[in-house]
Amino acid sequence: MKKLFGLLLIFCLTSCYFGANESESKIMKDFYLASWDKTTWIAYSKDSDSILEPKKIIICHDVFAVGNNNDFIIAKQHPCENADRHYMDYDSFKPNKVITNYYIIDTRNDRYKLHCYDNERDFNEERIRFGIPKSMSFKFYDKELE
Repeated sequence: MKKLFGLLLIFCLTSCYFGANESESKIMKDFYLASWDKTTWIAYSKDSDSILEPKKIIICHDVFAVGNNNDFIIAKQHPCENADRHYMDYDSFKPNKVITNYYIIDTRNDRYKLHCYDNERDFNEERIRFGIPKSMSFKFYDKELE
């Protein structure tokens, strides 16, 4: 029995602590900024405990800028170099910094609407159309990923 207890203790001391590299912060309402190591995404969930589930992710890695007011969330993201759809293949999370995607999430209704733009000009025109002030800044900004 002592040997079994000793082996379990050694296993616990040498094993990886799962979840140690994950973090989350609430953006607004049911929207969260979640990250695993240095990979960040935006998730939507009524239950903050489930935001790391792939089906809850609405903007995949690598989100590097997020701002919001009471009605909208704006975000910037570099897509992954691995163009195949994936959520948990952590070895393939290398951002393509040549491409920047821009997002507006309209949260004014019970169901959010996600709008994606592949250039800053269209994104800024839509900000004006939605009435999102230019003064709304990015509260989260990862300069390393920029």
